[in-house]
Amino acid sequence: MTDPAHDAALVWALGTRGSVEHLEQLDPERADRLRQPLQKVLDLSREQRIAFAGREAQRLSASRLRRGLEGIDPSWIVEALRGEEPHLVAVALVFLPTPVRRTVTKLLPRKVREAMPGRKALENVEQVWLVRCRDVLDRRIQALLPDLQRGAQIDVAGLEQRLRELGRLEAALGLYRVGRAALARFVANMEPADRPAVQEELKAADAIPDVRLERAERFWGRGAGVDQKTDDLHLRAGLWQLAHVLIVDHYSSQLRSYFLYLPRRWVQELELMADKVREPEEGFAQQLLASLNLLPEGG
Repeated sequence: MTDPAHDAALVWALGTRGSVEHLEQLDPERADRLRQPLQKVLDLSREQRIAFAGREAQRLSASRLRRGLEGIDPSWIVEALRGEEPHLVAVALVFLPTPVRRTVTKLLPRKVREAMPGRKALENVEQVWLVRCRDVLDRRIQALLPDLQRGAQIDVAGLEQRLRELGRLEAALGLYRVGRAALARFVANMEPADRPAVQEELKAADAIPDVRLERAERFWGRGAGVDQKTDDLHLRAGLWQLAHVLIVDHYSSQLRSYFLYLPRRWVQELELMADKVREPEEGFAQQLLASLNLLPEGG
């Protein structure tokens, strides 16, 4: 099997260095396939080569974004590397963008982190082995969730903010028929800037269908959990709503295709909550995914 992105990178590297000798180190079939595009690069002037290198770097970067691990939540990368030797962990991370690599490194067990070789120590490792280790990590990540939505780009911070907004209202509605004192305490514990939006929605609570109020009430009985810290509770209530999507066949697979781009602990919570929820009303799943920008075009 050949990888067009790897072939293009090789043509770029050899062409910009002005050398064809390294082609002889490849198998004859691949060398013949690369010889003509490489010669085209060699025929360019120095200025044209520089421009070519810039365009090719941008194209390969976009290709990596579609195929690789960029954008996937670091918690999944840590899980995929569980049990690996520190040297292999270091090699697997070498291709990741610096911010992602630093985050993953911080999440690794201390013993692994301390035993990993530095980046300078990896400079003597042949590129082909670095690429192969990276490919193994790619495949292992994708095997965790076969429905991976390749190339998805999710603003996790923005998504978390939206889930907390939905969660604050969900939890408040769950207390609406329980008792006004409990509801007042819950709203009072919110940040001052968050209260007006919830209070405005509560004004129309009498007109909200029973099925909607019952779903919010079940959150307190089945989804809130034991540790009910206010800030965590808002996110849990948002995830409670999202868990209902997992029992709607058509939209369940669409949501699961984004799981690798979400924090692993969120996914674990969603899976647990999915066993406790009831079938939502028609149109709920589509509307919720659309509001969270998790609905693919045409979905």
